[in-house]
This record gives sequence, structure tokens and C-alpha cells, in this order.
Amino acid sequence: MTEAGCSNLNSQESNTGAARHLAAREDAALRNALKHCSRCTYYAAYQFRLTGDLDRLPTVVLGVVDHYVEADLRSRLKRPDGEVLLCEDLGIDSLDLIEISTLLDDVLQIPISDAERPALRTLADLRRYVESKAAGVQLPAL
Repeated sequence: MTEAGCSNLNSQESNTGAARHLAAREDAALRNALKHCSRCTYYAAYQFRLTGDLDRLPTVVLGVVDHYVEADLRSRLKRPDGEVLLCEDLGIDSLDLIEISTLLDDVLQIPISDAERPALRTLADLRRYVESKAAGVQLPAL
């Protein structure tokens, strides 16, 4: 994932402009969890944890998934996410999906249940699931 689309990477300010920060321990845990992801992914996760800004979630989901995709398949992540099948297009297996779910839970504090995981077939399904859970909205059956 490129960092070109990630503005203000070094800024830790919320949308209101008031400087706020995560506690050092929380920031360290977030950095450690995302150590294999891009700085843009970390920044979006940081901002989501700080502000609850749902617009940050697609960047986090894409950045986490990107880490589990083989380099020769990453170009497929540029297609519209509704068309990208996690297993068939990106080579994500069930163990990868468990790891992705666990990482998203650690980073965003949004759990993905074992029962719901098999229904997450596309990148769009995963993104919508995370966004709805973050917003406190129940998704219709996938």
C-alpha cells in the first residue's frame, strides 16, 4: 500500500485541530500491531482510535489485508473492493482471515465473530462489516 494518498502522516491532530494523543502505551501497542503495515495504515488506525472517524476505516482494512496478500497479487487490491474476492483473487486462506480478524480487533477494537467470518467473501464485505460494527449498526445477513 502506498503512502502517497495518506496526508499529514506526521500530524497527530484530530479533525477539530486540537492536539490530542493516545496514551504512550496504547500508541506503542498500536505501532507494534501494525509494524508490518504501511505508515498510512498506522496513521489511519491512530486517528480512528483517537477520534472515532469512520472515514479512516477503509484505509485500515485495506492496509491490514495488504499485508496478507502475496506481492504478485497486490495489484488486484486496486480494483473496486466489491469485486475483489478475498480467497479466490487475493489468495487469503481461512487462517489468514482469522489473523486479519484478530489484527483488526486488536487495532480497531472491533471483533469479528467466528460465526460471521465465513460470510466475509469480498474486500467490500469485510470493509462494510467493520464500518457497521464501528458505527454500532447491525448488518443484514451477508
